Amino acid sequence: MRPRSDRRIAGTFGLVGAVLIVLDGVLGMLGGVLYWATGRTGRPFAAIDHGFVLIVVGVLLAFFAGLGRVGRDEYALAAGAVLVVFAIVGYLLLGFGNGVLALVGSVLVLVGGVIFLVASR
Repeated sequence: MRPRSDRRIAGTFGLVGAVLIVLDGVLGMLGGVLYWATGRTGRPFAAIDHGFVLIVVGVLLAFFAGLGRVGRDEYALAAGAVLVVFAIVGYLLLGFGNGVLALVGSVLVLVGGVIFLVASR
């Protein structure tokens, strides 16, 4: 494959993974709002907070996946490194393993990051 098509594939993996992470964050925030509406204490704010973090991280991942897809070759290397680090740190520290959507998104972001790194060499 040509490096340009590899970068397109990697960007697609990264963007789809980021969208899944954002979707999990939105659903988590909706669950927190539902907990709050039913009068449960403690849980709503934790769910809303976790959902907000997932949304912010997902938007950052989408930015870097898009940057690596359309930018220069140096951007692909940097985007691949950022996507791999965010996928691993997200799984270990940010709780991507708690939701199925975020877990699948994290795996897709990791695959996209690895393809970016391979395509930039």
